Order: sequence, then C-alpha cells, then structure tokens
Amino acid sequence: MSALKTADGRLIVVSGASRCGKTTQVANEVRNERRICAWDPEDQWAQLAGWRKVTTRQELLEAMQARGHVRIAYVAGGDLKAEFDYWCSVVFYAGRYIGPLAIIAEELSDVTTPSKAPGNWGIVIRRGLKRGITIYAISQRWAEADKTAIGNASEYMLFTSRGEDIDYIARKTRVPVVELEALEPFQFIRFDPVTKAKERGKVRFR
Repeated sequence: MSALKTADGRLIVVSGASRCGKTTQVANEVRNERRICAWDPEDQWAQLAGWRKVTTRQELLEAMQARGHVRIAYVAGGDLKAEFDYWCSVVFYAGRYIGPLAIIAEELSDVTTPSKAPGNWGIVIRRGLKRGITIYAISQRWAEADKTAIGNASEYMLFTSRGEDIDYIARKTRVPVVELEALEPFQFIRFDPVTKAKERGKVRFR
C-alpha cells in the first residue's frame, strides 16, 4: 500500500517594524504564484499592479471560486475581526477545493491575540498547510499576535524591530538578539527552524 502524498504548503512568519520592507519583500516572494489572496486592511496590496481589490464578502467569495490566475486583495471595513474570520473561511475553502493558493495575512496583531489562533484562522494554520496553502503571516508586533502561527512556522523572515519586540522575536525564534539588532533598514534574516539554515537578505525594489 503506497503512502498518501500531499503537496504541503508553508507557513512563513514575517516580523518587523513599520516601513522596514516586509510587504515589498513578500510581494517579491509571491510574484510567480498563480493564485494569491491577501487580507489587506491597510489597502496596500490592492494598489499593486495586477491585483484586484474587493471590498464585500460576496465579491470575495465569487473571486476566489475562479480556477485560473487570481490576485485578490480583500479590503474590508466594519468589524475587522469578523471580516478576517470570514476571509479565512473563504481562503481555506479556495485552497482546499479550487486549487493551490498562497495567502497573505497582514497586521495580525489587529485581528488575533497572543493566545491560541482564533476561529477560522486557527483552521487555516492547523489544516491549511496539508491542503497546499502557503501562508505569509505578517505582523509588526508578534508579542500581541497569534502564538500558534509563530510557534508553527516553516520559516521566519525577520526584519529590524524595536525595543521589547526584539527580545520577544529572539526568544520565540532563537535568533540571537545581537543579530536582530545588527539589521540595517530593508535587511532581513531568513531562518528555517527545522534545518537551522540561516541567511541574510535585502529587499529589492523593482
């Protein structure tokens, strides 16, 4: 009897202060992905060339049922935590039943807490990788965001942080404080917690 094969996704935790290059670098990372959906509360991804902005639940649901090339940015209003939970339910469905998917979750400290990953975000984190969903989980303040994501990362992408954030990130990732403090603007450390492979990078602005 042959083993069940799955095309697993990845969970990339992205950390860093405002305007340090996180969004630009993630945009570089996903430029060859065919199907992407971003949780975009700051209306950043929607402004990039080739991305479609959707603002209602119905638009999001219809857009993510497409099987071809899609780049969708969900710019929601109202109750952000409720809208984030809905976004998570849609992208999980789309990744599981429609086709391989990369998702980008911006500003997680606004919609999660340091406790266990809530609601449908928890389902995405715990079950999405087995369904081939690649997740970019982004936050300026991981001490205020979901511990499930940071504790289960396939990879860390660490930009310059400030103050107590540096100590928190160093403790959670085991990347030494001195290395994080040495980062210059737009530099980052890429770290694999399993293999312990570590490399430095710098954001390329296209």
